[in-house]
Amino acid sequence: MDIKMLSRQGMSIRAIARHTGHSRTTVRKSLSETVPKSYGPRVPRPTKLTPWLSYLGQALESRPYVLASRLYDEIVEQGYAGCYESVKTWVRAQRELEQARKRACVRFETGPGVEGQFDWKGHICGLLEGNPHCKVWIFRFVLCYSRLRITLAVTDAKLAGVLADLRETFERLGGVPQRIVFDNFKAAVIKPRPALRLHPLFAAFCDHYGVEPAPAPVRRPERKGKVERSFLDLEDSELLRRTYPSLEALREALADDDRRHAHRVHTTTSARPADRFVRESAYLLPLPGVAFDTRLPESRIVRSDCTVSYNGAAYSVPYRLVGATLTVKADHRTGRIEIFDRCDSVATHDSVAKGDRSIVEAHVADLRRPRWERARRDAAPAAQRPVKPEPTLVRWPLADVPVRPIAEYADLVEVLV
Repeated sequence: MDIKMLSRQGMSIRAIARHTGHSRTTVRKSLSETVPKSYGPRVPRPTKLTPWLSYLGQALESRPYVLASRLYDEIVEQGYAGCYESVKTWVRAQRELEQARKRACVRFETGPGVEGQFDWKGHICGLLEGNPHCKVWIFRFVLCYSRLRITLAVTDAKLAGVLADLRETFERLGGVPQRIVFDNFKAAVIKPRPALRLHPLFAAFCDHYGVEPAPAPVRRPERKGKVERSFLDLEDSELLRRTYPSLEALREALADDDRRHAHRVHTTTSARPADRFVRESAYLLPLPGVAFDTRLPESRIVRSDCTVSYNGAAYSVPYRLVGATLTVKADHRTGRIEIFDRCDSVATHDSVAKGDRSIVEAHVADLRRPRWERARRDAAPAAQRPVKPEPTLVRWPLADVPVRPIAEYADLVEVLV
């Protein structure tokens, strides 16, 4: 179009060629054409490496970390006459394409009540005024459809604590999503995908509430990007930059922030999470009639001093259980420790510091009596003692035995001999 415009202005072909930098032949061809020439994609020309591309692709698929120099030596032995640089360039391009394929993802939205994601941030020290060295984790659960979130401040990131956080979250939501997505934390995921293996207590928790556990693929945080992205707002706020008089005060501040977020228009959905949750709540699974016991059971043998050891502290049980194997369940939120003999609760204690002892006097009261006093019989009057029944003799039934002379037996002996 520039060449035709210059020609209309009266410039000669020589002047146009000098002005545009093209040859006079190119200027003449452009002036003779009625429409601009179009250029399609070039057909790749075969190279010396083309016959071996299939072999190289199969080799990279079966041996992803093979060196380009090794592949070059292999195809040279098969008759390749090209240079090593061509092989190296092709292998680098294939690996860059594979890395791009692994990083790429497709954004998707789930339906109401289908999925929830949870994760936590921490540990963080210095948030509590009375205990600046206390480690605090920020647990967050996000419903993927409504973007409604629940944030908790906890001091226990072990499996029992995570299950307690999930149970509290479900109770506050009033229902359970069909699927929960989380990180491959070691407390719950013994072996990640594809050979997924979960901790038995975590699997029992999911079965109790009817929810499907879906750990995200390893090194793929975008699978739970909705909860990952929500932590950026928490880092930008002032909630974690000041101190609180107690853990309950911190939890209340986080709850207030969640309420403000629920009534703010979300940039992705263009709606308030509270309004979308009204619709989503109808699709959540109902809560079971009995809440799941999230305390992790641990077996302990009763020692000779009538105590069991738990976290370096000693807790008493009835002396009659010495040598028995009992089950200890601890609630780290309330600090209560309950000890079971099979299904029967035999002792309850408040947790104590490492090295301390918690002794219930009723468990060892009988042992404080002198040995001779414990060994003697009860000093109750004879009239109050239970009378033992006397044994009854039973006559053995008599059988009639015929009487024979001894000579008959002698004759039988001679016959047998």
